[in-house]
Amino acid sequence: MRLLIAVATLLLLGQPAFAQSFTDPKALLEALYAGYMPPNDYPPDETPLQSERLNGLFEKDQQEASGDIGRIDFGPYINGQDYQVSDLVIGEPYLAGGKAVVKVTFRNFDTPQELGFLLVDEDGWKIDDVWGGSSDYSYDLLDILQSPLP
Repeated sequence: MRLLIAVATLLLLGQPAFAQSFTDPKALLEALYAGYMPPNDYPPDETPLQSERLNGLFEKDQQEASGDIGRIDFGPYINGQDYQVSDLVIGEPYLAGGKAVVKVTFRNFDTPQELGFLLVDEDGWKIDDVWGGSSDYSYDLLDILQSPLP
């Protein structure tokens, strides 16, 4: 029984706690990326970190895909399917009218990444959009989720 309690405690401590409300935009993004970095083996459940609109679009995508891959076939917060995040830098937020825009840079394996985040204040900061890409392609999460299924 003690072993079970110890294992459960370690598992809970290894995952970021998202039940809190984020009063600082940078703290929200720090919590998001903490789930992608050691000692965590799996990406975080991003649902509590996302806006109502974004969660609704993800839910709609899953329903319309009917068990198949929907509009998103990669992790938009890491710009890839696999990840090994390092050199994370979360920029200073630009705040205006209950919204924040934040630049995030990091390396995913050896590839430099630069993403932009739109955050909204819904009783605490939440992710409402992310965009990024490379010289070969770019993406905007809201545009992808609002487009017709491929």
